[in-house]
Amino acid sequence: MSLSRRLGMRWWLLHVAAARSRTVRPVGGRQAFVAGRRPLRVLLLGSGPAAGWGVGSHDLALPGALARALAACTGRGAVVDVVPHASAGVRRLRRMLRAAAPERYDAVVLSGTIADGAWVADSRHWGAGLRELLADARAEGARTVVWLGVPSLRTIRPFDSRFAQSAQDCVEQLNTVARDVCRETGALFVPLSAPPRVEDDNGHGTPADYLFWAREIVDVLTPALQEHERPHPARPTDGSERAAAIARLKLSRGGRDPRLDGIVGTAKRTLGTEIAMFTVLDETTEWPLAAVGAVLDEIPVEQSACIHTIQTPDGMVVPNAMEDARFAGNALVSGPAGLRYYAGYPVEAPDGTRIGAICVFGRTPRERAEGEADLDVLRELALLAQRELWRWAPDPESAA
Repeated sequence: MSLSRRLGMRWWLLHVAAARSRTVRPVGGRQAFVAGRRPLRVLLLGSGPAAGWGVGSHDLALPGALARALAACTGRGAVVDVVPHASAGVRRLRRMLRAAAPERYDAVVLSGTIADGAWVADSRHWGAGLRELLADARAEGARTVVWLGVPSLRTIRPFDSRFAQSAQDCVEQLNTVARDVCRETGALFVPLSAPPRVEDDNGHGTPADYLFWAREIVDVLTPALQEHERPHPARPTDGSERAAAIARLKLSRGGRDPRLDGIVGTAKRTLGTEIAMFTVLDETTEWPLAAVGAVLDEIPVEQSACIHTIQTPDGMVVPNAMEDARFAGNALVSGPAGLRYYAGYPVEAPDGTRIGAICVFGRTPRERAEGEADLDVLRELALLAQRELWRWAPDPESAA
């Protein structure tokens, strides 16, 4: 490449960086979901479409669009966690993947072509790195792995320049290499088409663009999820892991959050129980971060119903505690409180550690079918509680 061409490319990259620094991106709420039974879990990791350029929340970006498209196609719930990075390529993605516990997910969707293409990566070495990344994903327990290609760079306004042609040629080469590597490794390749444009398009990404891409991803992903479907076990955790996760989130027993109070209040009113709580559990003790109708500030873990809930894949219902050997002798059941009914759904820290549960207690037994319906409500409220907690988590991009 001539000196003038190299200088032009450097100017172009600085122009792209400056334009993107002024572009809106999602803040907080690194999860999108559609509530439903047996929810599918997807991890979206990387740059490009995963970063959410052009919109202010992940609900409007690719995570939200992907959750909605997946739920519509499968009839199940969908939870999409996103770990975005403005400039992650294959090398950085390997580090990010190890920290994301991919074994928790039904599918892992990776995006990094645009970042490496902009720097005109050598396609041969890049292909070797991608092969190692996809092998890492399999070794880390990912069930289904998807690699996202990139549409033409000239369809993205900050990239649209005559100096972008070298990067565009590179992106096309990387897309071809990625398709071949995915075929060799058993990963799924989604090329991503250029979405239809409208006159007031911001040139970065719109909710319509992300929904367009989400449908392309789901068309490829859904058959693989159906083929590889199997029960999704809960990730085992011990007390020290829970205590560490609680400390990272800076959750204290004395703190009160009106939004969490509102969530448990909704649980109590909607499900018609005497008690509703959002509890967390460390090594020895369970205590409520938010509660309505509860009288105890804490109980030993060995007397907790929520310790059993966090070990289940999709929540727990106890229709009549007097008929359940785990709880019949519990003082809260046999004593003056006279609790009989329990339903709870796990709440996770950003790293997947299950730290507690949204739960309700009642003094009147219920039928199991009624309890399963209650779980549908608790499932959605638990995901809302997670979103509140995750606002205080460290930014994954600054840690990557």
